[in-house]
Amino acid sequence: MTLTARLDRPAPRVSGRGQRWAEARAGSLLALPAAIYFLVFWVVPFAGAVYLSFTSYDLAGLPEWTGLDNYRRMLDDPGFWNSAEVTAVFTVASVVPSIVLGLAIAVPLSKPGRLNGVLRALVLIPAAMPLVATSMVWSAIFADHGLANTLIGLVGIEPKPWLTEEGLALWALVIMTTWKHLGLFVIILTAGLQGLPSEVFEAAALDGAGPIRAFARITLPLLRRTLLFVLVIAVVGAMQSFVPAFLLTKGGPAGATEVLPLYLWATGFGFERMGYASAIAMVLLVAMLALSLVQFGVLKGGDDG
Repeated sequence: MTLTARLDRPAPRVSGRGQRWAEARAGSLLALPAAIYFLVFWVVPFAGAVYLSFTSYDLAGLPEWTGLDNYRRMLDDPGFWNSAEVTAVFTVASVVPSIVLGLAIAVPLSKPGRLNGVLRALVLIPAAMPLVATSMVWSAIFADHGLANTLIGLVGIEPKPWLTEEGLALWALVIMTTWKHLGLFVIILTAGLQGLPSEVFEAAALDGAGPIRAFARITLPLLRRTLLFVLVIAVVGAMQSFVPAFLLTKGGPAGATEVLPLYLWATGFGFERMGYASAIAMVLLVAMLALSLVQFGVLKGGDDG
């Protein structure tokens, strides 16, 4: 058989079942690295944490099975309940203004404007800064002779010990966290606002709806899914917040800023009670999942576009 005849011969036909098997095998091979990564760095550590939460483990010997003792201990642990309360206050106090201010800034930035592109880039700068660097900058701002005391001094207010007074330390962390995450929320909400159908607002204007009524009756309902996304990531991020409290206040003064992640770290690595720390981590995880489900239940629906 000549070379020309071989090239002209049609390729062997592959059955539909064989082709599907080949495609599935190729897809499995492509997904294998990601699956291994997920298994090694997510599934195995999570399973280990679940197991340790039912044990007594001090990092020295082997874990000793204790059943539900760690979870019972939480019920009588004032440190745990103080941290839970601090976490709840910190979450509400940082999430609410972040979303409200983010929406207030996103509305004008979503309109056509010559400088809006530049302003959106400037707003995103705090979110792009490393969290450790941000914490160190705000530590200097809240210092005795820092910018915060300088500004309040201009209106005749005495300097405040922002990071060492029980009534102020947590609010200092709230201010820093709100500033840090505001830009990201503004960008997400701006994108959501720009994706809303303009025809609906034109029809509302023809019907005589003013800006406030259009915002309440049209913008917010259509933006519901974007708001849900922002709310979920804001709440989960606040409940996992560790670096600001660790770097700025170390949980002080007198536990006023000891959020649950910081209490968990101190319990596991400071007091070497890894089993109890794992139980706290499980409770924190369940709380975040429960709150996320509640938010999905309340804000589900909205625009499908």
